[in-house]
Amino acid sequence: YLWGGIRQGIGKAFASDPTIASIGVDSWAVDFVPVDEDGAALLPFVSYRDARTEGIMPDFYRRSRISAHELFEKTGIQSLELNSLYQLYALKDHPLESYSRLDRFMLLPDWIHFQLSGIWSSEYTNATTTQMLSVHDKSWDPDLLQQVAMPPKVMPRIRNAGDILGPLKPDWCSEWGLGEGADQAPNVVLCGTHDTASAVAALPSLTPEPYFISMGTWALVGREAQVPDLSDYAFRHGLSNEGGVFDTYRQLRNVSGLWLIQRVREELAPDSDFADWVADAEQAEPGRSLIDPMADRYFRAASMVQTIQTACRETGQPVPQSRGELARCIFESLALNFADVLMDFSKGKTISELHIVGGGARNGLLCQLTADFLGSPVIAGPFEASALGNAVVQMIGLGWIADLDEGRRIIRNSEDLPQYQPHTSRKQTCIRQRYHMLFHKEKELAK
Repeated sequence: YLWGGIRQGIGKAFASDPTIASIGVDSWAVDFVPVDEDGAALLPFVSYRDARTEGIMPDFYRRSRISAHELFEKTGIQSLELNSLYQLYALKDHPLESYSRLDRFMLLPDWIHFQLSGIWSSEYTNATTTQMLSVHDKSWDPDLLQQVAMPPKVMPRIRNAGDILGPLKPDWCSEWGLGEGADQAPNVVLCGTHDTASAVAALPSLTPEPYFISMGTWALVGREAQVPDLSDYAFRHGLSNEGGVFDTYRQLRNVSGLWLIQRVREELAPDSDFADWVADAEQAEPGRSLIDPMADRYFRAASMVQTIQTACRETGQPVPQSRGELARCIFESLALNFADVLMDFSKGKTISELHIVGGGARNGLLCQLTADFLGSPVIAGPFEASALGNAVVQMIGLGWIADLDEGRRIIRNSEDLPQYQPHTSRKQTCIRQRYHMLFHKEKELAK
């Protein structure tokens, strides 16, 4: 299904403009495709949200004799059950007959690039999210590969964003009516194949090491940096050092994003417009009900509405009933969590400006709440940050623009970027204090 849609989309793009010079693919992180020597997938695609990794990390630490802290020192990556490392570990004790034919390991966008170009590689930004790549020499860690029974020979060469893999395969050129050969066919160019890496590449910032939230189903909260942070402080606060484009790092934490409101909308009014939910939330009472959006109970909730209502009931709060009450509860809780994570990164120092990019940047209420609880101005947009960052990196790879700074200036001068100034009040201070109290209370209930 996925490949069929991509094929159809690329065909339509070339039909509208046969002069397109290159293609680069970004996607979500951590999911992978094991393939045989013919390039055929050995398993159906399995989402990182599958329950097979639930509760698996303590067993990994025990059997591997690698502690969570040692793993962080090796990879610089926050330990999450969804990481490729734990997905592969879950398969280790339940090997499938098809795995005897394993020839190549590919992350999802690498598999798509392989289909398009015939070149097998792994782009650096997405490879870091597997938690199997050394943060020190940017190569696959042999000890971690051994722990998940992955022979080094099946792991691809690491390539950088901006690298030109090569021309489209002749079969695709023929199908899409394009010229063939290196001098005529469009090139396949590596972007930041993790969609967040492409989104961060599109930050319209003119300052070094900008702070950001890339907001979609997940929210990736952090800052761009030139060196990784492997300190005890970073480990204790769950911070991650994911690879960025052009020798940068994305120091971030993966936190809950629009997943909560998406699930609530699916339950109550799947055909409704998100703008109506925001409008209803604006009319709801501030600070009435709050949740910890990172609690495990929300990750695989059968009913998100009932799960939120139960959490509020258990913590002695008014139970949200209406659409506006549910949305307000979610948006305020997300904004409070964002502010806390950003304060962890800045170590309590004032952040001069925060960039919110991606689809979530369209939510003006959430942007304003984040500015208010953080106490810093928010610049919203671009909304299609991953697509723009993808394009900028391809343009650099093709030599059309000089560097990332030039690409960001182009985006800043081309996009309408709403700005939200922080407003502080005693009410907001009280909401934040109550959130912290409830956060700890809900954590204790979860235990």
